[in-house]
Amino acid sequence: MRPSRFLAGAMLGFIGVAGAAVFQCVFAHAEHAGHAAVACAVTLAALGLASCRWMRAQPSAIGLLSDGLALWSRSGEMRHTRIAGCAQWSGRLLALTLLDTRGRRESLLVAADSVDADTFRQLSVQARRAAASHL
Repeated sequence: MRPSRFLAGAMLGFIGVAGAAVFQCVFAHAEHAGHAAVACAVTLAALGLASCRWMRAQPSAIGLLSDGLALWSRSGEMRHTRIAGCAQWSGRLLALTLLDTRGRRESLLVAADSVDADTFRQLSVQARRAAASHL
């Protein structure tokens, strides 16, 4: 999987809007731009670090299996998961709900620009079929 420019742009947009909202709220309450700037900077730093950590935790490769997915981490560790649900946004983003072998749920976002078009199509078809079987 390649890093998604779509998800990175969406995260940067969210971080910017959240920072501006914090600045406006603190400035309205404290009426001092210095306090608002500090609160904004702390918010930007916290959300920036969280988004970097989230991007690094994303799998480095996805393997399509007949009964689910194989996910490889950056360290080479492989996990087998089953698809329990999905949501698709206009061929650009696929949000998967995965079940691991212990029955724990986790979410995985797959942007269309992070995999090739054929893999994204196969993954979305497999996700819709698997999600329909859980309904």
